[in-house]
Amino acid sequence: MADPIISLNNDTTCTYCGCALDSRVYFCPQCAKPYCHVECLLPASLPAYEDLETNLRTKAAPAWTLFFSYMCVIGVGSFIALAIWGPNNPEPAEIALGFAILVTTLVFLARFWSEVRPFLSRTAIFHPATWLGLAILAPMLLLNYSYMHFLIDTLGLKNRNTMAYFSTSWGPLVFVCIMPAIIEEIGFRGIIQHQFEKAVSPWAAIAVASLVFSAAHFTILSAPYLALLGGLLGWMKWKTGSLYPSMLVHFLHNFIVITYF
Repeated sequence: MADPIISLNNDTTCTYCGCALDSRVYFCPQCAKPYCHVECLLPASLPAYEDLETNLRTKAAPAWTLFFSYMCVIGVGSFIALAIWGPNNPEPAEIALGFAILVTTLVFLARFWSEVRPFLSRTAIFHPATWLGLAILAPMLLLNYSYMHFLIDTLGLKNRNTMAYFSTSWGPLVFVCIMPAIIEEIGFRGIIQHQFEKAVSPWAAIAVASLVFSAAHFTILSAPYLALLGGLLGWMKWKTGSLYPSMLVHFLHNFIVITYF
C-alpha cells in the first residue's frame, strides 16, 4: 500500500483540494492534508561542540586512570619506603619504587596490549625522525646542564648524585637508565599519549602527555625541562610509529645525565 504522505517535490498545489502549498509547513493550509513527512522540513541538527578539555576527559579516560595510578603508586610508595628504610638509605627505596611502577605498567600493558603491540612490532631505528631526535638530544642535554647549574648557583641547591644512591655500579644503569626508558615510554607514550591521540589532535596529545610526564616526576624546578623532553619523546613516537626510538633517546639522556652531570 502506498504511503499516503508523499515526499516534498516540485508540486506547488495540494493533490487533494488543489490549494497552493506553503513550503514552511508540512500540510495543506486549506484541508490540512499532510503532503510530506515533518522531518523533511526540520533543519539538520548541529553536532555537539566539544572542546579540548571535554574530549580529553571523556574520550581518553584510560590515560587519566594510568596517570593517577602512577601518582598514587609514587606518592604512597615513597611514603612507605621512607617509613621503612628512612631518608638515609635510598637504595632499597628506589628499587622498591621501581618495581611498583613496573607492576603498574605491566597491568595496564596487559589491558591495552592490542593497542601498544603495533608500537613494539617495528624498530624504526633508521627512520629520519629517529636520527633527528638523536641530533636534538645534544642541545637538550646542554640546556639541561645549563639550567640545572643555573638553579644550583642561583638558589644554592646541592647537586643530586644519583650514583651514590646505589652500592653497585649496575644499580643506576638498571633503575635509572634501562627501566625508566622502557617503562615510562610504554606507559606515557604507548598508552597515555596514544589514548590522547584518539581524542584530540596529535600535537595536542603530545603537549598534554608531556605535561603529564613532567608532573609524574614530582619536581617543580625540573618541570619545564621535563616537559620539553617529554615533547621530544612524544614527537618521536608519533612520527616513527614505534616506541624503540624514544626508548633509545630516553636511555641515552638518563645515562649521560647520571654519568657526566
